[in-house]
Amino acid sequence: MIPGHAFRSKQFRIQHAEDEATNPGCFGKSLAEWLSGELDAVGYATEVLAEDWGWCVMCERGDYLLWVGCGNMVAEDILASSLENPPREEEIVWHAFAEIEVPFFLVRSKVRHWLGRLDTATPLARLEEALGRILRNNPAIDFCEPP
Repeated sequence: MIPGHAFRSKQFRIQHAEDEATNPGCFGKSLAEWLSGELDAVGYATEVLAEDWGWCVMCERGDYLLWVGCGNMVAEDILASSLENPPREEEIVWHAFAEIEVPFFLVRSKVRHWLGRLDTATPLARLEEALGRILRNNPAIDFCEPP
């Protein structure tokens, strides 16, 4: 099973050529921007970043990187679409998931993590709980199984 939340919603729009900042068929900028505002409202200081797989809402930088990944589930029909014939939003299955990582360049944090002295479970659980609550409280979101 794919971790995170899969859902359909007409609230999120594909922005013209947004997948030029990611990869073909990888959308979700409007979802990331909306989630950024919602997460800011519950105490995170967010930043929206393009990634090759979709959009990242960075929530914390310090001993670790805490973020939410946003995008669409890429399917053959979406990959076959084009700028002239983009996929319809109501057909897209959106995906959002919480993630935490201790990158290799944070050497001191990486060592603390290996030694079990850096708690990553608590901030990840807190972000996952906030993400789930935000999504569940939005009546425009219809949860579904990923394709």
